[in-house]
Amino acid sequence: MNIDSYKILISSLPVRQQCFTTKRTTWKKAENQFKWLLKLNDNLFGDNQTFTISRQEIFETTDLRELILKTIYWGYTGGMRGNHFVNILKNIDLIETSFKKLKQTVKPTSDDFNQLTTKIKSVSGLGLSTYSKLLYFLQLTFDGNPCLILDQMLIDVFKSKAYSEYDLLSGIRYDNAEKKYLEFLRLTNEISKDLETRGENIEQFLFMFGNNLKIY
Repeated sequence: MNIDSYKILISSLPVRQQCFTTKRTTWKKAENQFKWLLKLNDNLFGDNQTFTISRQEIFETTDLRELILKTIYWGYTGGMRGNHFVNILKNIDLIETSFKKLKQTVKPTSDDFNQLTTKIKSVSGLGLSTYSKLLYFLQLTFDGNPCLILDQMLIDVFKSKAYSEYDLLSGIRYDNAEKKYLEFLRLTNEISKDLETRGENIEQFLFMFGNNLKIY
């Protein structure tokens, strides 16, 4: 099928209002190891046991470390697998430095993307699904193409060959998705121009409806 069949729906999605809720108890283990996280969570959760965060609120966050935490809470409301979250926090300085440098780069290119992935490769738990969220919320671009979230849900959509516009990504798997990330950005940017919408609208559409529509 062609994704342009859903142009009106895609353009109408309230992307920036999409929110998720996480429980503070989910992050207690990490709080016991990092005092700065305990303090930050005190500010985020206040007297509540839950914290609800929208895309727009993450975009409006100016402190980089807080943005990283909010992104994780938004994307992994039930917590991350194994010790991924703790491992990320152990390397928070490296992560902050790497993304701050990229944010300060004028017109980042594919070379800058490759340098970033090389730097953070040693951080267990900071895979494509996570760092693409950070790239997106930091509103970064590569070769002029806005960064978007690429996770397993979208990878499964592309593998299913549901939308002809993404035929070039039909051979994508999670283990090779990093190499295809920039192609995903380029394709989506082109499609967004054709649909007169934003790439993030297409990303959300693929996440919510990608493999859940049946053509009669």
